[in-house]
Amino acid sequence: MKRHLDSWNVRQVLAVSLAIVASLVLLLIPMYTQVKLASGGPEQVSHPTLLETVGPSIFVSLLIPVALTALPLLLRGRARTPVSVATTVALVVFVVIGSASIGWFYVPALAAAVAAVVASMGSHARLQVRPN
Repeated sequence: MKRHLDSWNVRQVLAVSLAIVASLVLLLIPMYTQVKLASGGPEQVSHPTLLETVGPSIFVSLLIPVALTALPLLLRGRARTPVSVATTVALVVFVVIGSASIGWFYVPALAAAVAAVVASMGSHARLQVRPN
């Protein structure tokens, strides 16, 4: 099966890629600083990752934006646009709710998802215009 690479597909693949990169950054880059003070001894400073701090349950939170951006790529035809809009709105909700912690890391993926929705709406508008 050959996939047609139109502007919507390129933008949606970019959204998925950016969500994956953000999740990997959050998973692998140290995000915390812990300082342990010992009485009379030197302090110990460590920089744990999100995985070390929260544990394996963080995978669920990090996979939500990846799944939201990837879901529209699995669909074809008329269902693609409404699902793309719904998943983009859900990603907006995720970014807003998570803005106190990890949500801001997904703003680039959100921007690409919005661009994909706009491209999808534009292609549908062009298809509906009929010359006289």
